[in-house]
Amino acid sequence: MTYENMDEYKFMEGILGVKSGTLPNTIFCMLGPDGTTRLSRSGRGPFFAYANASAMASGMNLLAAKYPNAQKNALSDSQLPLVKRVDLALNVASCDNRMLIVTTAADKPSLKAVDQKLLSLSWSEQFAGQFVYGSTTKPADLKPLAGTEQDKAILVVEPGPYGVSGKVVAQLPAAATTEQIQQALAAALKKFEPLVKSHRSH
Repeated sequence: MTYENMDEYKFMEGILGVKSGTLPNTIFCMLGPDGTTRLSRSGRGPFFAYANASAMASGMNLLAAKYPNAQKNALSDSQLPLVKRVDLALNVASCDNRMLIVTTAADKPSLKAVDQKLLSLSWSEQFAGQFVYGSTTKPADLKPLAGTEQDKAILVVEPGPYGVSGKVVAQLPAAATTEQIQQALAAALKKFEPLVKSHRSH
C-alpha cells in the first residue's frame, strides 16, 4: 500500500505500528474484506510475512477460503474506485502504466449520475483493474488533459510519462449509453501501449 492523503497516512501508521511521522513510503499487510482486519504480519513488503512467492500464494489461498462471500462479490462495489483528486489520479495512472478515466460535470448530482453509468463496467471482468479513475466538477482540473471538449462527461486519457499531463483519446457525453461507453473503453484499451520505463532515466 501507498498513501495518497493524510487520512491514509494515519491509517497506515496504525497498521505498521510506527511512531507518528516515521511511516516509510510503502507498507504491506493482508487485510480482510472490511479493509481494517489484519490477516498477516505488516512490514515494508511481502517478505516480512512470507518466505517466498510460493508461500505467499499458499497463504493467500488459505485466507481466501475463509471468506467465500467475498470471493463471490470480488468484482462488485457500490462506488467507482476513485482516486481522491484528478491530478493525483493522473500521477497514479502514469506510475501504474494504466489508462485514466475522468468523469466531469457541472455539479455533484450530475457527476454522481455519470459515475453510476461507469459503475458496472468498472467492476466487470473485462475492465476491472484496467483503468484508474478520477472525478471532478472543476474545469481547472482538466487543464493538464490535452484535447478535452467542454460538452463531454467521460474522458479516457493516456497519461504522460511523468504523470503531470495526459492526452484524451476518447470522450463521451453524459447521455452516452452503457454500450457506447463499453465500446469506447474497449477500443481505447486495444490501442493503448504502456510505456517502457527505466528507473535510471525516469
